[in-house]
Amino acid sequence: MDLNLSFNLSLLIFSVSIFLLWYFCSKLSSIVDFIDEKFKLGNAFGGTIILSVVTNLPETAIILSGAIKGNTDLAVGNILGGIVIQSALLILFDFINKKEKKPLSTLTNDKTSILQGLFLILILSCVVVGTQLKPNVLFARTTPPELLIVCLWLVSIFAMSKFQTPAKTKNKTAKKISLKLTKKSAIIWIIVISIIVLVFGVLLETTSNTIAKKMNIEGVVFGATVLALITSLPEISGGISFVKERTYQPIISDIFGGNAFLPVLFLPATLITNKAILPKASPINIYLATIAIIITTIYVIGMLLSQPKKFRGLGFDSWVALVIYLLSVVGMFFV
Repeated sequence: MDLNLSFNLSLLIFSVSIFLLWYFCSKLSSIVDFIDEKFKLGNAFGGTIILSVVTNLPETAIILSGAIKGNTDLAVGNILGGIVIQSALLILFDFINKKEKKPLSTLTNDKTSILQGLFLILILSCVVVGTQLKPNVLFARTTPPELLIVCLWLVSIFAMSKFQTPAKTKNKTAKKISLKLTKKSAIIWIIVISIIVLVFGVLLETTSNTIAKKMNIEGVVFGATVLALITSLPEISGGISFVKERTYQPIISDIFGGNAFLPVLFLPATLITNKAILPKASPINIYLATIAIIITTIYVIGMLLSQPKKFRGLGFDSWVALVIYLLSVVGMFFV
């Protein structure tokens, strides 16, 4: 969608979109807690299905809109850059979680979280493999790695439903808001928030193109940095709300589950353009996917080790991830 907006108007719409995404996604935590309890979905499965899809609607809108217009550089950079930034958000959530002495990875170290992390590593590895194929490799308008990514994502969803650990106690937030929400109204709220996130996600993509051109920023760089951060606002807003409510499992489901869902979008993008997307990925996109694999692996190891306490406000795994992330940002200028 090209609205041919001026720079000032694009900046205004861009800012309003950010505010609305933050406000409405901050409501998701309580609604998801309520739905998880009332529909007996479980934090891991419910969080993966609802949060990973809803909070990634801006990215969905951006890559599909970009594919329709033939502008896949911004979309690919946004997806892989978004995965890196969303992985790094675990550092932020670990830091602001001052009510707990244990690291975030220790608080969420059940087999479901570890399983989600392992599936994410497999999916991101398929992304890297897909970038090494020849651009003319198409099978039924798609490529084998893209099909494998979708299959792995579906298997991960099935695994979440079968192996998640039942909650020992009911969530306090769900009890507190049960008088205000019903099953019907909770579903309506999810639909309304999804529409808002989708609409303003499209507006973010449209206005960001204008802003990037005005500031002479290359599309892939803008998509992997500024736009990736902005479209991660739903995860930031929702994650902070979960930390405040001391509900930690949905944070992992949102980040790991959301990052596993994003590469699935390469399949519809390839179907729309009838061109292999991954083989055309730039070196910086391959670089971002590799960094995401490293950060995810660090947190999976952190869950397995289950450190009993933090060190200066962060778990040891978060410190390692922070150093890796900062070095990766510097490294982007040399790719």
